[in-house]
Amino acid sequence: MEMIFSDLRDNIYANPHSLHASSKLTEDHVDLIRYRILQHFQTTSDEYSIIFTSGATESLRVVAETFDYGNIQRGNFVYLQNNHTSVLGMRGYSKNCKELKTDEAFQYLSKNYEPTENYNENFNNLFAYPAQCNFSGTKYPLEWIEKIQKGALNAFINTASPNWYVLLDAACFLSHEILNLSIYKPDFVAVSFYKIFGYPTGLGALLVRKSSEGVLKKRYFGGGTVLMATSAQNVTMPRKILSERFEDGTIPFLGVLSLKHGFDTLTRLKLTFTDISKHTFNLARYVYRSLLSLHHSNGRPVAVLFHDTTFENPEHQGHIVNFNLLRENGEHVGYSEVLQLANLHGIQLRTGCHCNPGGCQRFLKLLASDVIKHFNSGHVCGDQRDLIDGQPTGTVRISFGYMSTKEDADKFLNLIENCFVSKPIVRKIPDNYGTIQQNYRELFHGINDKTNNNEPNSIIKTIPAIKNPSIREENIYQPGNAVATLQQIILYPIKSCGAFSVSHSWKVTKKGLKFDREWMVVNAAGVCLTQKQNKKMCLIKPVINSKTNTLTLRFRGKRDVEINIDDAVTGKETYLCQSKVCGDRVVGWDCGDAVSDWLSENLEAPGLRLLRQFEPDEEDLQLSFANQAQYLLINSTSVEWLRNQVPEGELDEDLESTISRFRPNLVARFSQPFEENGIKEILIGDLSFKFFGNCTRCQMICIDQKTGGISKEPLMSLSKAFKGKINFGIYLNRESSVEEGTIVVGASITEKDGTSL
Repeated sequence: MEMIFSDLRDNIYANPHSLHASSKLTEDHVDLIRYRILQHFQTTSDEYSIIFTSGATESLRVVAETFDYGNIQRGNFVYLQNNHTSVLGMRGYSKNCKELKTDEAFQYLSKNYEPTENYNENFNNLFAYPAQCNFSGTKYPLEWIEKIQKGALNAFINTASPNWYVLLDAACFLSHEILNLSIYKPDFVAVSFYKIFGYPTGLGALLVRKSSEGVLKKRYFGGGTVLMATSAQNVTMPRKILSERFEDGTIPFLGVLSLKHGFDTLTRLKLTFTDISKHTFNLARYVYRSLLSLHHSNGRPVAVLFHDTTFENPEHQGHIVNFNLLRENGEHVGYSEVLQLANLHGIQLRTGCHCNPGGCQRFLKLLASDVIKHFNSGHVCGDQRDLIDGQPTGTVRISFGYMSTKEDADKFLNLIENCFVSKPIVRKIPDNYGTIQQNYRELFHGINDKTNNNEPNSIIKTIPAIKNPSIREENIYQPGNAVATLQQIILYPIKSCGAFSVSHSWKVTKKGLKFDREWMVVNAAGVCLTQKQNKKMCLIKPVINSKTNTLTLRFRGKRDVEINIDDAVTGKETYLCQSKVCGDRVVGWDCGDAVSDWLSENLEAPGLRLLRQFEPDEEDLQLSFANQAQYLLINSTSVEWLRNQVPEGELDEDLESTISRFRPNLVARFSQPFEENGIKEILIGDLSFKFFGNCTRCQMICIDQKTGGISKEPLMSLSKAFKGKINFGIYLNRESSVEEGTIVVGASITEKDGTSL
């Protein structure tokens, strides 16, 4: 990165479409990068052209939009089952689409194929597949390319066409391998440079084989792609060179020029992709075998692994490990639970279906009807609905790069062992390992002999299983008729900062407790700051003085800073700013430089600003800077129950400290744990509240609100007790038409019809 920015500092680069000196310099440098890319792929400009794109996805889109299937689109688009979502999107441009199942692909393409001379069809067919599956890390044979080009899939679509083209999605593969285009010659190759170097984002390429250029028929033209165009008539003359014809507008030339420094870094560090491939494969194999051998104390497996290989050959398997976890009773652990605990331990991993619907459905054994059912149940791509009816909707995926170490792998394995395995740990070869190995060898080799189940002793050790008492089932939801009392009223004037506890009573407005989350801290980029990014925020203690109408901020050992609450209302020395809270755009008043400097100093982050919510029309405003609802209610009896689930010595604090981790607005005392979950509509005193939903917990509850320290509890015990459904506390709202009022500490909580809870 230093070399990139040094280059930009010392040189002036300009739009290569211009003719001045800086433009010519840029054009020459870009051409040199093209040559270097071709050299990286061990080919030349005589065989391949390079079209710069915004990434591998756009490369696929370019082919989808321009590929000529022939007269009345009689050609076929065939795609491998385990493809990226972006490949599935190509179906919209072809009338004839067909999915090739993974097992079928190996069957059709494992045989030697000789083309026949008796062709009676003359249209173009396109086959798309990944060099490496981004779901499982399986590397598909590059030998398929030539076989398909010779017509090996004619039998699959019941045709006899001589014209087959291959689109190879190499984005995942190229992160740790080199695609040798002097040996394997796909017609089109989709490339992402971000996945090779990590920078820049938004830059990829489409490599087009010279002999296949004619099948791409481009209709749209942008700036720089034509030799001539008239405005009055639809008359144009496209440029002759493919890249000049397809690169609409100004290419991202600064990003392109940065690629030089990526290649230079590999040379300087003496990193060969052969070494990178071996390194990443060995790390992935180490984790795969460790998870495979890991068992609970009752002998049941900890993980289900989703792979076509057993990590025996780096030519068949890449740097990815994909899995789901199981509890000791065989139930699935939701991927959201794994994600939350990984975040807590500073481990970056991915969950869900990883933009590979085919791979996800294949390995999870999901039918199309199952996917539709999940969608109708509220699950969408990218959410945290990890289990539906106890069955997983996605998986957990980890991957390794050239900079990854064995220490990184061990850190991940320690997380799994400490958080998800019942002790004592049992390590043994799984009972079905012979079948797993046989399936792999049959898929790739067609060998039917029995395999040896023994693995290296350094990886797998057999330890006698120790019987474990059956899991205790807690009846944690027991709605009854006990009286509930409001114990505490708490507000958080500044979102994600410390609490302000009400001693007696507090005003309730149409958007929640008065002043609750009325302010928020934003970073230099204008993005809302939370304790997930800066844990010191909990140490900022706000004090509201209703007599002087001021908000005072305190930080241990530092001077206080005071804000006049009326300033934003009167517009005195304030200005409006825009930010985002949980994906929504919000507008707020900037509270000035004094508090900004104070926040930056105490939170040790430059450029922080304090915003107060802008209220253009209070009649329409029903929510402050709170994430989801106006109020969060916690049952202190439920907190006591949870504290009893935490292993002794793991949560050395009093009840109030544990309650503060959940950051409630209302703390109530019910007679039974989780009795609050039966609430539909209640009265607190004479104020009406409606149930809005359960609060799903994350690693935020592992932050000690008094010290800013991090612990694994109580998230670990909460997750274990609820079997992955990490809900604790309930959201409440009031109807917008309800008048404002006052809520009082000690008030009774009753059902709306008058029956006490």
